[in-house]
Amino acid sequence: MTCLACLAFMALSAAFVCAETLPRLEGETLSKKPIVLPDAAHGKITLLVIGFTKKGGQTTGAWQKQLRNDFGADERYAVYPVAVLEDVPHFMRGMITRGIRSSTPPSEQDHFVIIVHGEQDLKRFVGYSTPDDAYLLLLDAKGEIRWRGHGLFNDKDYAALKNVAKQLSSE
Repeated sequence: MTCLACLAFMALSAAFVCAETLPRLEGETLSKKPIVLPDAAHGKITLLVIGFTKKGGQTTGAWQKQLRNDFGADERYAVYPVAVLEDVPHFMRGMITRGIRSSTPPSEQDHFVIIVHGEQDLKRFVGYSTPDDAYLLLLDAKGEIRWRGHGLFNDKDYAALKNVAKQLSSE
C-alpha cells in the first residue's frame, strides 16, 4: 500500500470511529407529549437549536426561524428547538413553559422540547461555553452528529449548516 493510500485509509477509519451520536434526551413537548431524542427523529435529518438561559432562548429564535423557513416543510427534516430548564427553580418552570407555549404557534408545539434533566451532560456534549448562545446540532438520519456550532445567528455559520443539511438529503 502506498503511503498516500495508507493515509487516506487511516483518515476514513478515524472518521468512522469518531462518529458521535446524540445522547438520549428525555423531555416533553410544548403540547405536553413525552419525547426522547434522537429516537423521535429517527430516519430524519434533525436540526436541534438549544438554549440554556432566557437570553439564550431569545438567541435561538433567529436560528429557529430560518431553519423552519428553509427546512420546516420538507418531510426529510425535523427541526427541534430545545429549552433546557433544569437549573430553573421548580416553581418557575411552569410559568416559563406557559410563556414559551403562548408565543409558539400550535403547529410547532409538537417539535418544541422542554428538558429538565441531564443539563450538565448536555452542556458537556455541546461544548457549552457562553450561557446566552444558541447551541446547534445537525444529526443525520441515524442520529449521528454531522455539524455543530453555537453563537448568535450569522449568515456565514448558517450557510455552512445549511450546506451540510442539504448534502445529507442527497446521501
